[in-house]
Amino acid sequence: MLRKQEFKKRGRNAFYHNWKSCIIVCFLYLVLVGGSVVIINREFDYDYRDNIKNLNINDIKGDSNSDIVNEFINGLSGNKPKEYNFLNNTTRGVIGTLVNSVSKTGSFLFGALNAINEALFKDRIGPSVVIIIGASLSLLYWIFISKVLEVGLARFFLENHAFTKTKVNRLLMPYKLNKTTNIAYTMFLKNIYSILWSLTIIGGPIKFYSYKLVPFILAENPNMKPKDVIKLSRDMMNGYKWEMFKLDLSFIGYYLLGFLTFNISNIVFTTPFKNATYAEIYIYMRDLAKTKGIDNSNMLKDNLLDSPLTIGEYPLYDSLIKLSKTHFWLNFNYERDYSLIYLLLICIIASIIGFLWETLFHLFQYGVLVKRGTLHGPWLPIYGGGCLALLVLLKKYRKNPFTYFILSIIICGIIEYTTSIYLELVHHLSWWNYNGYFLNLNGRVCLEGLILFGIGGVLATYILAPIISNFIDRLKPFTRNIICIILTSLLVFDFILSLKNPNTGKGVTSNIEYKEVT
Repeated sequence: MLRKQEFKKRGRNAFYHNWKSCIIVCFLYLVLVGGSVVIINREFDYDYRDNIKNLNINDIKGDSNSDIVNEFINGLSGNKPKEYNFLNNTTRGVIGTLVNSVSKTGSFLFGALNAINEALFKDRIGPSVVIIIGASLSLLYWIFISKVLEVGLARFFLENHAFTKTKVNRLLMPYKLNKTTNIAYTMFLKNIYSILWSLTIIGGPIKFYSYKLVPFILAENPNMKPKDVIKLSRDMMNGYKWEMFKLDLSFIGYYLLGFLTFNISNIVFTTPFKNATYAEIYIYMRDLAKTKGIDNSNMLKDNLLDSPLTIGEYPLYDSLIKLSKTHFWLNFNYERDYSLIYLLLICIIASIIGFLWETLFHLFQYGVLVKRGTLHGPWLPIYGGGCLALLVLLKKYRKNPFTYFILSIIICGIIEYTTSIYLELVHHLSWWNYNGYFLNLNGRVCLEGLILFGIGGVLATYILAPIISNFIDRLKPFTRNIICIILTSLLVFDFILSLKNPNTGKGVTSNIEYKEVT
């Protein structure tokens, strides 16, 4: 018999000794898996069957793919969402089309697909393809993100049980392992079994609790075979399913408080408290399974989880869960110092990535392949220069990602704005124009672009630059220097050549219209 109050007391204590990280990790998990953060009002319509019967595909007609998809969604839901046109004259960009499309469809997923369709593909793909893409992306996200993160969440609370300073990044630990596919497949299999059992009505709730420990077992040992994990969970929960059901019922009061506080109390207390309690129960159940000699319980041998409460974090180097040695490039040491050679190579590679990004973006948007940028080679120095500026100027802010994100927006915005002015004064041409985009400044910068630059700056600093550096580390110093000299020389030569003869043409540049002041 599970002593509910005792386990809830343990869970509460585990939550209190690291409450900030517990709240943050649960909030991030909620956002990443698509949960509701703050609930103001909900309208439920559970009976989709009548809507489907009344939905006549032949009646769905529209001028564009987006119109057709919108009508399909409205017909399926039985509702016609209100439309809010609060972007006024904002007609370009992903943000503008996204917000307008979401307000039309009432669905973020299909609104996003409509935004991508309108902003990039210009109705060149069929509505059925849009729907299929949406369903496929949803399934892949569910398998490889939502379900894998569930195991990461379990891992965080298992370590938090014994260590007072468990870090939020444990949520992403499954992606650093060489068994990520095994984790995704096991969780997928577990959910398929649950769905099939739910068709028997009474079997659904029973199997829900039978498979309750699967994420925790995987979090402790991701090397186990899927069927062994599921069988072990089933054996460990034998005789305890009703107890777990009563434990869940004991949280009803907390969820009522969550309803009254618009879900806020659930985020800051109930959800982390409940997850911490489940972790305490798992620790108890695994010890009990070992005592009983349940098959495969000997695979649960991460003895550090049995440690008394320790000040500090879980010593990963002693863990049975070893990071894959083949994934050397996953060592994201974002605090490292970069020598001049490293900075130049990172700058050039970032310039090439920027060129590929803009070229492909233009191809998808207009269906025409053009060479973007002012230079003649396959690089856009504004991307490399921005990356270089962030690595050098914002080094002391790397420990605070949010501050780094804001400062990246400011620095990249200044670089883009001043570069636009320089090109206009020197060449009397415009290589980009954000007029019509949401919150643009003289067409030189816009909110959408700044947000992308901010995200890109964070990704470049915390992921891209460390990965590039890991590969550079594997080069011999002589080879590294030769490559740097050749690429830098080519870039400088291209820049000098383009001072008088920049890359121009249709899809690349446009004339600047000067308004007369009266």
